[in-house]
Amino acid sequence: MSDPRIAAIPDVHGHAKGEHRPYSEERPIAYSARMLFLWFYHACRRGSPRFLMVADHANYLTFEDPGAVNTVRRALNLAQAGDLLGAAETAGVDLAHAALVSEALRRGMRFSIGAEMDNDPRARPDAQNIVDAMRPDGIIRSVHFVSIVHPEKGGDWAWPFDNPEFAPLHDVVGPDKLWELYTAKLLDDLEKLPAHIVGHFYAPATLGRWPAQKKLDEYEDRMLEVAHRRGLAIEVNTRFLYRPHPDDRRKKYLDANARLIRKAKARGVGIAIGSDAHSPKDQGGAFDWALKLLDDAKINEIVFPVAGRLARVALRATREHLEAHAKAGRQPLVPGSSITGYGRAELGLPEESELAHREPSRSGRDAGPKKRAAASATTSTSRRSAESASSATKAKAARLSKAVRASKPAKTKAAKSGFPKRKKASPARPKKARKVAPARSRTTRAQPAPSRGGAKKPTRKAPARKAPARKAKKSGARKPAPRRAVKPKRRPASPVKKTVKKKKSAAKRR
Repeated sequence: MSDPRIAAIPDVHGHAKGEHRPYSEERPIAYSARMLFLWFYHACRRGSPRFLMVADHANYLTFEDPGAVNTVRRALNLAQAGDLLGAAETAGVDLAHAALVSEALRRGMRFSIGAEMDNDPRARPDAQNIVDAMRPDGIIRSVHFVSIVHPEKGGDWAWPFDNPEFAPLHDVVGPDKLWELYTAKLLDDLEKLPAHIVGHFYAPATLGRWPAQKKLDEYEDRMLEVAHRRGLAIEVNTRFLYRPHPDDRRKKYLDANARLIRKAKARGVGIAIGSDAHSPKDQGGAFDWALKLLDDAKINEIVFPVAGRLARVALRATREHLEAHAKAGRQPLVPGSSITGYGRAELGLPEESELAHREPSRSGRDAGPKKRAAASATTSTSRRSAESASSATKAKAARLSKAVRASKPAKTKAAKSGFPKRKKASPARPKKARKVAPARSRTTRAQPAPSRGGAKKPTRKAPARKAPARKAKKSGARKPAPRRAVKPKRRPASPVKKTVKKKKSAAKRR
């Protein structure tokens, strides 16, 4: 029977985009939500690894990847919530796939999505922008190429030193020069570029090329110093262990990793385990060897990237571990899970303070009697303070309004007329009008009213005196009225004269 701790070892290094192709045939491959969901589905079907991260190479990245990553995250959230139909439709998988993943998530399995960023010259220049849009849980920083002088293609040629297609170049460059170039490039990238995990440090030894032991110790120490300073973890890559290699090479590889783990533990550098799987069948491959290395170094906690930070996973809940866990004040263990570094936010749950801020009434209902009494006391005191503040403001407003009323009377009397200077001389005007107006009004009744500007003065008199002035004004506007009054007296005489003249002329004719 296998050790149950093997299933609890997080696999931080996997490639859902498939196996490597020949160097000249490799092309970018776009993620799809179905591809990623099924990558996690195979781990759920086996029940291990319980913590799994996808981290594909930089040269495979495309602009479609961020959209697919966000879609599969939404599908995983729906599956964890129990919405099987929504998860299946979102990820484009069968309902049975969604049901199995949903059950595994409720049992404590966790999945992350990251990227392996290396110095592949075939990668897009803006590959880091694509990774940033994916919001990766973790970034593995690695080196697969070094610049050498190629015997045929000249200088500054990018050599994929761990690719068997270019193995003959090892005889040209040599292991010492290869490790010198490799370490310089790796340390430079770790210092300048974003990273969480140092990927497969012993990649140059894939084809059995090792430097002198003294130089190798020096390179290991320099790498661990940078990792410790930047808060990075180192990866123990198990791909070399489940691939066909001679036993002597496997033994040397295991010895080197055992030495590196002990050095990392002494420096306080985190340790991650990665299978570097390019197929679902290789997920968690050779983790029994990794567990043996960890037990020999007496390491119980390893790291797993979650939301841009390195959470810790405990393989065995020992008494020392539980005491350290309680002393650190971490969140309690997730039911059915061995992970200890997760907080509420990392598990998709809001913080307690945020819940209290969002739903104060609910928190008050769920609280005990003492908390409710304290809450009611605080609310009553806040109400009293608000009432006292409002009464103080009202009193202040009343005092201000009194002061304004006391200062306004003189202004309000003068402001009624709008012309305060003319109002002082106004009592003298009616006296003059009273002396002159009666004489003018009597004389103008018999004569036509002249068109003067002085006609405005009678308008200021009593209404009884204003009426004749208006009539005089109307009659004065008609100048030929007196002639018409005289003409009717003469008109009756003219027809008599004409008739007499006509009679006389008629008598003469006779």
